[in-house]
Amino acid sequence: MGFKEFWEEFFRYKSGIAGLILLFGLAFMAIGAPLLAPTEAYENWLNDEYWVENPEGVPPTWAAWLMGKNLPGHIIMTDPVEEDRWQEPLPWGARVYRWVFKYDFYYDEPPKDLMFRVLGVTRGEKAPLIRIKIVRPDEKEITITCNYKLSERFRDTNCISISVTGTKEARFDPLSKGATWRFAEKYETEENMIKAIGMVIDEMDIVFREAGPGMIFGDTPLLHGTYKFIITVKMYNPGDRFDGMRVIVAGKVYGLLGTDIRGRDLWVGIVWGSRLALIVGLIGSVVSTVVGVFYGTVSAYLGGIKDEILQRIYEVVASIPVLPILILMAAIFKPSVWNLALMMALFYWTGPVKTVRSMALQIKEEPYVEAARAIGASGWRILTKYIANQVLPYTFALMAMTVPGVILTEAGISFLMGGEIISEPTWGRILGDAHGYSKMWWWILPPGFMICLTGLSFVLIGYALDKILNPMLKR
Repeated sequence: MGFKEFWEEFFRYKSGIAGLILLFGLAFMAIGAPLLAPTEAYENWLNDEYWVENPEGVPPTWAAWLMGKNLPGHIIMTDPVEEDRWQEPLPWGARVYRWVFKYDFYYDEPPKDLMFRVLGVTRGEKAPLIRIKIVRPDEKEITITCNYKLSERFRDTNCISISVTGTKEARFDPLSKGATWRFAEKYETEENMIKAIGMVIDEMDIVFREAGPGMIFGDTPLLHGTYKFIITVKMYNPGDRFDGMRVIVAGKVYGLLGTDIRGRDLWVGIVWGSRLALIVGLIGSVVSTVVGVFYGTVSAYLGGIKDEILQRIYEVVASIPVLPILILMAAIFKPSVWNLALMMALFYWTGPVKTVRSMALQIKEEPYVEAARAIGASGWRILTKYIANQVLPYTFALMAMTVPGVILTEAGISFLMGGEIISEPTWGRILGDAHGYSKMWWWILPPGFMICLTGLSFVLIGYALDKILNPMLKR
């Protein structure tokens, strides 16, 4: 069958066309990964500091439409509406920086958090001071910090950050929650304040709801309008450097696929995971299939005691439990995705051996093979030119059918072992990281769906190839 005839036959099968369309889509995502998702984000997948400005564990932007709500998106403000700088009129006076940022709030829920980041570095003995004040649309003011001393972490670093809710304290300067509580005490009943002791209260309710009884429980209406964030920073040391101010309103939704519990953009993981999945699947499938086909062909051609020995070796390898051995090897050698693909190929080659051997046993008895042997053709020529050449069509179909198994095995290893083995954001690792967060459907469904979709594409292509290259299956 010629190349043109093959494709004419292939496009007669709807399963093959569907599989090819899916595969082209996956290939486009894999090849275009640097264009679809930043390479920098992929390289910093394990760097928590890189994702520090993202909201943690929020659904994708389109989820707001499914919920029927107008949820606040993620906003990073770097350009203040007002900016001042002056020197205090004392010999030891501080350099004072003051910014005013505005935020228009007209949503159905408060934001997830408010974060303030001072960019710069201090090198002196006296720590800089920061004052943060929120002016609400009703002109009521909440003083978040009053001359708060920035911690030692600001020394010789390029940033210090403050989170109003305190949920990011591992990466942000710890901040007392007393500021919002002191504001709530002015308007709440004593009974509610006592009742709230020991409860988990969303401080964003206090900031973004009308002042009155029940505000700490989210019972009062949301206060829509323009909020002002007024930040003042005092730097006392001549060597202190200031590079800017960022105000982050952490949204309740984010991006195309949301974020995980560490604030990582799941779209980045899904896009770059497609490249890793295809690399693992194709390398593992091609290497294992070629080795298995060659092994089965050689075994059939040699025959006799050599065939028996090769078949016993095959049976030993085929009886080895693959997944536990791969996990053990991966834990010992700490492989990359590339190494893991080759390790899987070491065990997956047993798949085609029996079928190929039975085919080769029949082919080597064909008259044209006997004729080649009679005219003095070498064993290698007979093996490659007359036997393996006839098995080749089956090989391509087998490669396509093997890819899903390899991808699923990699996903299983990544899921079970997670970051202890694979550092890249593979789909299996993303699923493993999501273990224990079953309510975050946007974290679980996309990688699982992509694994199924990739497997389905190769199965459909393999099914069509099998029908074309194996006439016995044609109807």
